[in-house]
Amino acid sequence: MAAKKIDIMDVRQLIQLKIKGESNRSCSSSLAIHRNTVNYYVRQLKATGTS
Repeated sequence: MAAKKIDIMDVRQLIQLKIKGESNRSCSSSLAIHRNTVNYYVRQLKATGTS
């Protein structure tokens, strides 16, 4: 199943939350998106070498 595409601003906020050390579930609640969508974007960011 494909992850829902999210707005670029949500991606930026996701990156900021992950930099602060937030869990994927807490990022999901903060951004009001499904946790699997957060997992997908975190995996994509790691695959591109973005820390």
